[in-house]
Amino acid sequence: MVAMSGGAAPKNERVFDSSASIVLVGCRGAGKRTLGFIGALHLRRRLVTEDHYFEKVTGLSRGEFLLQNGKEAFARQNIDVFKRMLDNNSTGCIIDCGMGSLAEEAQGYLSLYSRTHPVIYIHREKEQISLLLDAADAEQLLKADEQHRGCSNLEYFNLFDDSSHVSPPVSGANTPVDSRQAGLLKLLGVREDFTRFLDLITGRGATRAWLESPFSVQAVPPEFRAYSYAMRLRLSYLMDMDLEWEDFEARGDCIELIIDCWPQDLHSVIARQVALIRRKLGVPIIYHVEENPRGERRRPPEEKNPMDAELLELGLRLGVDYLSLDLQRDEAFVNRVLRHRGRTKIIGNFSYMGFGALPWLDEGQVENYRKAQSLGCDVVRLIRFCSADSPAEVLEEFRRKVRETIPDPKPPLVAYDFSVLGVRTPLQSKILSPVKHPDIENERDYLATVSTCSGSFELLFRQFLLDPLQFYVLGSNVSYSLNPAMHTAAYDFAGMPHTFQAVNCSTLDTLNQICISDSFGGACLTAPFKVAIMPHLKVKSHHATAIGAVNVLLPLRGQTNAILDHANSRNKAGRARDFFGDNTDWSAMVTCLRRAISPRNYVQPSKTTGLVIGAGGMARAAIYALIQLGCRQVFIYNRTYDNAVEVAKHFNDWVATQGLAASAKTNGSTPDVCRVLPSRSDPWPAGSQLPTMVVSCVPATSVDGNPPADFVMPLDWLRSPTGGVVVEMAYEPPVTPLLAQIQGLRERGSPAWVIVDGLEVVGEMAIEAFELMTGRMAPKRLMRAVGRQQLQSVHSPGYRP
Repeated sequence: MVAMSGGAAPKNERVFDSSASIVLVGCRGAGKRTLGFIGALHLRRRLVTEDHYFEKVTGLSRGEFLLQNGKEAFARQNIDVFKRMLDNNSTGCIIDCGMGSLAEEAQGYLSLYSRTHPVIYIHREKEQISLLLDAADAEQLLKADEQHRGCSNLEYFNLFDDSSHVSPPVSGANTPVDSRQAGLLKLLGVREDFTRFLDLITGRGATRAWLESPFSVQAVPPEFRAYSYAMRLRLSYLMDMDLEWEDFEARGDCIELIIDCWPQDLHSVIARQVALIRRKLGVPIIYHVEENPRGERRRPPEEKNPMDAELLELGLRLGVDYLSLDLQRDEAFVNRVLRHRGRTKIIGNFSYMGFGALPWLDEGQVENYRKAQSLGCDVVRLIRFCSADSPAEVLEEFRRKVRETIPDPKPPLVAYDFSVLGVRTPLQSKILSPVKHPDIENERDYLATVSTCSGSFELLFRQFLLDPLQFYVLGSNVSYSLNPAMHTAAYDFAGMPHTFQAVNCSTLDTLNQICISDSFGGACLTAPFKVAIMPHLKVKSHHATAIGAVNVLLPLRGQTNAILDHANSRNKAGRARDFFGDNTDWSAMVTCLRRAISPRNYVQPSKTTGLVIGAGGMARAAIYALIQLGCRQVFIYNRTYDNAVEVAKHFNDWVATQGLAASAKTNGSTPDVCRVLPSRSDPWPAGSQLPTMVVSCVPATSVDGNPPADFVMPLDWLRSPTGGVVVEMAYEPPVTPLLAQIQGLRERGSPAWVIVDGLEVVGEMAIEAFELMTGRMAPKRLMRAVGRQQLQSVHSPGYRP
């Protein structure tokens, strides 16, 4: 069957104004309040809750109003307040609906509201809700909760996050959000998932990632990378999987979730699997509904179309990144899905699954592409069964015809042959090539039986499409660096024949000699280069510019000045046209601080105090990390006072330009965010809270005026009644005097202090550097394990460097 060309894309009915308020509905215990706090903080919006809005309007709590006025008056007032809440807060808010949304009239109003606003149905594991509510109440509420699907246009499955059992405190609906975030900083999984979901449905995620660092894995969508791979996972397998989620890490640039069965409670099962992929793997999701599910009879079109459309619309409601749409279905079916696409990208498919498949050079294949383009598809995927040889030249000739005969803008093309043995060759399609996990049996899946991500990528090097490169860690004292071991393990995992070595050097001339080599792939920089190289770089990330220091250096080898061209020239040798500088020190610190900080010490801009020891490039990243976390009081101590003053001025000037200074005013001027401590013998500054976040950035040996790692803290600086977090960046030796000091405090009855050792932060830096340098997802668990093993081996008896 050949689809006819012509026709325009139907109007997208689920793209809303960027300022439209976001409404959360769902059962009590589903986590709406917590998600509301997280969303309001992330989007910098005001949080409105139904309970508090009711009290604001009536002057009475719900219980008090019911007691004084009776059920009938309460029901009328409830609906009136509900409508007023939505109407009077239609922009710039996150609205948390309470149980009033279960009323029939309220749901009708929500349905109308959802035409112009995102209305998100929040649900979670029934077992978790049952733990929070009385069994009888839970059963009744869960049954009523199913009605929320009918009045919402989006859906979020709130997976249980075992990183914290703390609930945020309840406060007034219109007070600043940052005063109500206690407990949220430990909900790492929930926060990362939900903010990613919000970024996708509001359309701001890719743009923000690109502006922050155009070389990050998140900044370049898989369809625009030089090479990308889609790992196929079937719903029937995930429901009874024999591997751990960690085993799928870095096995593909995205996951293609194939809905191939209809279990009981199908919608919730699918929603949970989408949530698990987001939580465990953190990669884009392609959502594909198989036309003939396993164990189901073949259905006539009048049954098949409504069910398939419902399942596809579920994928759109779940906010998946991509939806796979069969354009060979009838026009009404296709248009129904396209009208509800929202921010989800559409992969338009033409699949020829049997003998007599349409040849590549048949004009019908060009018409297929043109049809997908006219419908506004973001990617076009053409797949054909091939029982005989299919020379690569034939498919390449088809690609040439598309390039030359189809006007711009042309959506990226995925095209390949397959047989009963799998994809004909992993190199037929450069983007979104189907791959499998090597340990999964592919029953009834011919599209990924022979290819794995690492095997396909390795083949690119063997065929000289990519080049082995040399990567480095460069600095004055890098002999004990763990980077070579971690990066080398990641290269082996990903099928890349690169090398990584530590080279001691201390002059920019020596650095330049290494970087101008045609085989230079990139470098991690340590002292003395992080700040010194800044004036020599024309292209830097937003964060590196703000920090004033670089710790990752990349060659730019694109044939044009376009950043995407440079990004897709990674893993290729040649003369560098220029160099790009980025900073992963700060983001690694943020990750580790978020993991370690307790709910009692959540960041309050007007109160929370941070302390940074040192004034070099690493200290700059630490100060920036604290500011990004919301801290607006940062003290700096360094042995060389003038260096600390210079760093403080740099950040105070930057904070002033960003409008991030503390809200308090002194003599009509904004106080400095960064202040310098002149001496360890001085008492802690009066009027400032004791630090709850301490980052020691002093090296193992004295460099650039910084104190060596034998630094210990004055006890008066460690008297925070709620303790805090101490991050020790030095890991050589593994237990520095500062770590020993904090451990001693814990043993003497101050257990509230949490220790983050340098190895944990260095592991996060290595992971981010690997992704920046290669453009590939990092095997995070492997790299962390190798770093820990390497440090243990260095300090084992008999080791000689």
